[in-house]
Amino acid sequence: MEINFEKNYLKELYEDGKARSEKHRFQPNVIKKYIQAIDKLRVAKNTEELYPIRSLNYEKLIGDKKGLESVRVDGQYRIEL
Repeated sequence: MEINFEKNYLKELYEDGKARSEKHRFQPNVIKKYIQAIDKLRVAKNTEELYPIRSLNYEKLIGDKKGLESVRVDGQYRIEL
């Protein structure tokens, strides 16, 4: 799957393991899980391949975010697709 980072700090977190901006500092374990989630997304050819990966908690969003999909980094953070 092709990954396009909407924000520069997200790309920095993935490539460098940290963001230059102090506003976007995260705990090392969150960054590690974020990188692992992005790696799993990159390997997947389509969204159907995400269903069996239970650690991602792939879901289609409802309500005001209807039409978007997401995977979970952890209980607090998610990546919208």
